[in-house]
Amino acid sequence: MNKYLVSVFVAFVVTDCFASISLSVSATGISADVTGNETLAAIKDSGATSYTIHNANISINNFSDWQNWNADVNLNSAVCLYINYVDTASNGTEISHVSNVNVVDVIVKDPLYKIMRFSPSSYSTAEYLVLIRETDYSKVFKDSRGTFLENIRLNHPDDKMLSAMDKVSAMSEMNSVMNSAYHFNPMILMNPIKTLNRAVLTDFISEVNSGFGADFDYIFSDKTNNYGGHIYVADKYKDSFFKLGLNLNRFSYSDNFNDFDGTAYGLDIRAKQYIQSFWLDGIFGVNRSVFNADNIYVNGDIKDNPKGLSEYARLSIGYDIKHVSDFVLSPFAGLMFQKSDIMGLSDSDINLHTGITGKYNFVMDGIKYEYAASVATDEKANWNIETKIGFVSVVDNAGAYVGISAFRDEFATNYKLSVNAKICF
Repeated sequence: MNKYLVSVFVAFVVTDCFASISLSVSATGISADVTGNETLAAIKDSGATSYTIHNANISINNFSDWQNWNADVNLNSAVCLYINYVDTASNGTEISHVSNVNVVDVIVKDPLYKIMRFSPSSYSTAEYLVLIRETDYSKVFKDSRGTFLENIRLNHPDDKMLSAMDKVSAMSEMNSVMNSAYHFNPMILMNPIKTLNRAVLTDFISEVNSGFGADFDYIFSDKTNNYGGHIYVADKYKDSFFKLGLNLNRFSYSDNFNDFDGTAYGLDIRAKQYIQSFWLDGIFGVNRSVFNADNIYVNGDIKDNPKGLSEYARLSIGYDIKHVSDFVLSPFAGLMFQKSDIMGLSDSDINLHTGITGKYNFVMDGIKYEYAASVATDEKANWNIETKIGFVSVVDNAGAYVGISAFRDEFATNYKLSVNAKICF
């Protein structure tokens, strides 16, 4: 005998009201008469072989528990089935042995689902239940979030967050999607900015020689695309080097739940101090970012086109091992730091890093050729590998560099292509 419903998850508590299970014995077995508020588990435990249920509210843990109940059941006179957890076996379930289809009601407590019921004919004593996944979120959420989500659907029907929400089967999954989308978690907007900052922090082989220069970078991954420019001026005093730079970046970001783009601009300061073969290398930078992103829900308010602020810093200590005059191998270790702020939210991260660089140069036909490479990792198993080749005129001290690097951060494996031109003093 088939019996019931569909796939959902919910909690129902039976109130402390009158309940009755009356047993009677006949030649055909034990029959039970059930009224009041009762659980299906308690009815099953009565040990009867046939059941008449009327004027009753029955709490069912899983609808498949009813489907798998191999007993003779007759439902009549105002029976309501409350479903706590609806599983995939429930969809298209038949409720049979009903004296009148109008006396049975089925309530699924999970707001993600609604029930549609139909009967094969007007004279049938059976009903079929079809579970419908609710996608009108003004009905799912009984607060301003519901209206907010329906407005997104109206203005952006292809929104990735809504598409993902429509596919989940439980409220816990729904909340996870919402927390992974910038519409409800604006800190997600800072993800490409953190990647951009890390690209600066993991550039361990850039020189700080005196002069002017300009960098052009392209950073990309399966989530981020960034085009950036960086101009700087550098100087030195004895064994101390200083570098001040300005940057401008245009970026876009895309993942399973988000699509947005924006602009970031800022400045950074770098200093390096040599103490014989030891050195200290420090970077500090600030970026301001403007996002092309709308429909952001923050404490009941809806915001558009927010602005973010990020700070980043690195301090490394290293030692130059000079095997030959033109080749230097330098192990190093230190700390990296990032802090992000947007729309009243803030987070920060600090971790240890260690690595090694190698540099080699030689002069041929008035051109100085420079080669450099670096490998590094940190305590969170992020890593970076970079190489760079430079060509500098010995006569006028002007040159160009090209570089390629790969680095892993908390979001993806990223790649960077760079071109640098500089004029040294």
